Amino acid sequence: MSNKPISITNKDELVQYLGQDSGAAVIDFWAPWCGPCRAMAPHFDAASEHYADEPVAFYKINTEASPELGSMFNVRALPTTMLLINGKVEDVIPGLLTPHKIKKRVDWLLSKSKGESVFKRFIKSL
Repeated sequence: MSNKPISITNKDELVQYLGQDSGAAVIDFWAPWCGPCRAMAPHFDAASEHYADEPVAFYKINTEASPELGSMFNVRALPTTMLLINGKVEDVIPGLLTPHKIKKRVDWLLSKSKGESVFKRFIKSL
């Protein structure tokens, strides 16, 4: 997978990257004027690097440049992090995430995408 988050700027790219068999994906909805978004950006980029050898992709959507994409996902706060498996939203987390929280949520997503049981995912999250 990619080492750096991929920017999605329109619906065609959204479909291309996050279609039915796209696997695990993490999207950071952000805007340049958003202080918490700017604070989280290096941590999101670092997570993308950390998981480069795992079957998970990282994406960024600038809601100021592409407001229709934020509206499609009903994003109401920035930053918002969305976790998907094969194009299906599995979790939505509004607000600034710490590096630890990003890692925990990506680990959970990978576990779920691999078909691990709810109990095993719960134990891993402790």
